[in-house]
Amino acid sequence: MKKQLPSWIERLGSAGSLDVDTPDERLRKAILVFLASIYCIAGLLWGMAYLALGLTLPALFPLGYSAMSGASLYVFFRTKLFRFFRSVQLLLILLLPFLVQFSLGGFDASGTVMIWSILAPIGALMFAGTGQALRWFLSYLALMIVSGMLGGKPAAEVPPIPPLIRTIFFIMNLGGVSSIFYVLLQYFVREREQAMAVLDMEHHRVIREKERLDKIKNVMANFVPETMKSIIEKDPEKGFMDRHVQDATILFLDIEGFTTLLHTYSMERINRVIEAYFSSFYDIIQRYGGDINEMAGDGMMVIFMERDPFKRSHNAIKAALEIQEHCLSVSEENKDNGLFPIQVNIGVCSGEVHIGPTKMTGTGGDRWTFTASGAVTIMAARLCDYAQGGQILVGKGTALRIENSFHLTLVGRVELKNFKDPVEVYQVTA
Repeated sequence: MKKQLPSWIERLGSAGSLDVDTPDERLRKAILVFLASIYCIAGLLWGMAYLALGLTLPALFPLGYSAMSGASLYVFFRTKLFRFFRSVQLLLILLLPFLVQFSLGGFDASGTVMIWSILAPIGALMFAGTGQALRWFLSYLALMIVSGMLGGKPAAEVPPIPPLIRTIFFIMNLGGVSSIFYVLLQYFVREREQAMAVLDMEHHRVIREKERLDKIKNVMANFVPETMKSIIEKDPEKGFMDRHVQDATILFLDIEGFTTLLHTYSMERINRVIEAYFSSFYDIIQRYGGDINEMAGDGMMVIFMERDPFKRSHNAIKAALEIQEHCLSVSEENKDNGLFPIQVNIGVCSGEVHIGPTKMTGTGGDRWTFTASGAVTIMAARLCDYAQGGQILVGKGTALRIENSFHLTLVGRVELKNFKDPVEVYQVTA
């Protein structure tokens, strides 16, 4: 709006502006001062035209308007009271056409000059808002009704107006108001089109940004454990949860003889083989309700958090047995595709763990990981380290939960790193 109006209009209204006014407020004041100045000049010309036609009484109203409008401009420049100035201007615009029409003898004799009063509610809409504009519009309707009820007799001292002059007045009045309405409507339509264009550009920018963020989210989601994703989706405002104690079953697995494989095959081939096997493991683990928490080189850590502890331990063992079975099937079915047979050692332990996010704060910012920690997690890792030849080893707690469903063989009491006393270990076989 500001860029589409000449700068001298703003300078015209700067005398009534305050230092604290916003650019929009300054522009509104400038526009009203400009319009009031134009109306003052138009009032003088209109009054002189009436005087030339011998219409002395009707001429007094536009001339009086010019005088009062000029006085209100002077007061506004001195006091900066915009609300007072606005009210005076709207009141003069509302009453002047009504008084002129009444003095000339009604709608027909005046050429419907009262139509100019509609500019009062229009001005209120522009400069005061919709709430005040409604009151001005109702006042305009009331004056129109009163004007119709008063009849069509001109004042005694007003000579009759020739038909041609009445026709010219009628054309000037309707043409003038129609022109103003068209200019205002064109201006607001243009503003709307420009606003819609800006909004459309912003809408497309937001869509592109959302698509970009969705791609980032989808890529990053591949690196976030399913448990953490479900927590964030459930309460995204919180973003994380406090660490808490929960019963869980932890499974560790790693590829046996990985160091030997490094000296036997190329790294590219080893990576391709690991991806093939681990992709199969991922489907199996998900099917039994597990969540891959960490992957490091040739191993992974899986958390099972089913509510029923017995079902949870059973699911972990089912997943472990199926992984062992799948290792043979993958190697047999794909031996011509550059894959080679592997064995995975698995350790499983059940019990209470501290589960939740772990925060690391450094000079570069915060880094969060989601994991389960405690003695149960450490024991599962140590059982995995102790296993060999593709064994599935479990602790006593897990063994008690699954002993009626799976074949268990007591390995014995084993000394594990960082455990003070020997641990009773069992092997699960198909």
